[in-house]
Amino acid sequence: MRIFSSPKFDVIIDKFSLPNGKEVEKAYVKHRGSVVIVPFIDKEKIIMIKQYRPIIGKWLIELPAGTIEEKENEEETARRELEEEIGYKPNFMSKVFSFYVSPGVTTEIMHVYIASDLAKTSQKLEEYEIIEPFEIKLEDAVKMVLDGKIEDGKTMLSLLLISQKYQDLLTHQLI
Repeated sequence: MRIFSSPKFDVIIDKFSLPNGKEVEKAYVKHRGSVVIVPFIDKEKIIMIKQYRPIIGKWLIELPAGTIEEKENEEETARRELEEEIGYKPNFMSKVFSFYVSPGVTTEIMHVYIASDLAKTSQKLEEYEIIEPFEIKLEDAVKMVLDGKIEDGKTMLSLLLISQKYQDLLTHQLI
């Protein structure tokens, strides 16, 4: 049963059969999915954003990201979000991995992309977005994660995994 609908998600209450034969009723957020992008300016530097998040009343350091819109595929979303949030169009994109955001409460799956060979355009922010892009070395961004200066989960996971795959990405000329 649908409890609430919004442009980005629905809140649903449904019954589920468990492997042990029991049935449970759970409320959850049905979500189309989302993307997060690690945009490389060059082989060492990426673009991150400082974004005000009104729901928690804080500025966060994040990677560009967004929700997959209706009739849009993951890569189209990643390309759109890059231009909207940081004002760049990528000439190269590659999906690196995907993960469930919080499977106890939502169906949302997030797809992580790397982008490179960026062409400057201009930001196209939504009216509710306050975003300040900045350049940073990948190794410095990872240090910020390890020092507790980045609190956003998708950004933490993406930076740590991309940094671990960095040499492989270079070898295959993905960045």
